[in-house]
Amino acid sequence: MRDTSDKIKMDGTKKMEIRNMLMSAPAEVTEMPTKNTKKKAVTIILVAAIVSALGLSVYAAIRGLEAQSFGKSSWGPSIEEDIKNSLPAKENISLVGYNDSPEYKATGEWLRFEEGYDQDLKISEAYDKEVRRTHKDPFGDKYPGYNIYSQEMADKLEEIMSKYGLKSHGKHSDCDEKILKEKGINVFSSSASGAGYIYENGTFNLDSTYNGIHFQLGRTMRGYFEPVFLNIGNRDNYEEWTYKTKDGTTVTIAYSNVGGEFKKALISVNLEKSFVSVNVLPWNDDLELVNLTKADIEKLADEINFSALG
Repeated sequence: MRDTSDKIKMDGTKKMEIRNMLMSAPAEVTEMPTKNTKKKAVTIILVAAIVSALGLSVYAAIRGLEAQSFGKSSWGPSIEEDIKNSLPAKENISLVGYNDSPEYKATGEWLRFEEGYDQDLKISEAYDKEVRRTHKDPFGDKYPGYNIYSQEMADKLEEIMSKYGLKSHGKHSDCDEKILKEKGINVFSSSASGAGYIYENGTFNLDSTYNGIHFQLGRTMRGYFEPVFLNIGNRDNYEEWTYKTKDGTTVTIAYSNVGGEFKKALISVNLEKSFVSVNVLPWNDDLELVNLTKADIEKLADEINFSALG
């Protein structure tokens, strides 16, 4: 995974729009299942679907952003210099487990590999050209959901999974809260809804809404390689506390409000069979900014049936 904006030419207005967007809403970066063979780096998902929710008994002691962090880093070369140089340092966190888990360690190793790989995109572009010519995507067929486009990447993926004792996901399919309920997973307690995808092993991600709140929710099952992470901006801007939801699950909440303006919130819980986090975004369904309170975040946590997701 890499930074977002692939060497595109923009006029001054567009550059300023992108700069302001990146600064106001640190985005989630994740490997998304896709039929597109061109990796083209990361996807900066500002309104997309993903992050997690789970339940059951808490597997380990409640921790928070410090135990999820991969550390601060700079914006990569794919973003134009005049934008990149005006952005704050970013900090990526794990969405698959805390720093003592094999899932976290595997994601960190893959992240470091990708940050230094194919920076000029020549490998991905050559592979994409070959796929268009042959109408075959051998790596996509063998590694669905991982955006592999070279033998070197495939070898690294296999090496990491072997090193940390993890398995690959396999196939995925579309889902929403109704499909999940049919599978015996009653995600929400009342009026929330979401749509996304689910893997055969039960890992799923939903782009969701509840009472005008837009959030990304998902579950990552233990024992599988799911290299997803989130840019949270500056960890020092977050206040963290634990909260016991109405279904009896104790979760960790991280809340960022800078200068009286809501920026982001995260809800996470470490469970016996999975890891869950919820990424709460600073806008509603109409992409209008919303100033959510701590009480709003706790109310959202109560809407998610964590105990049904373990």
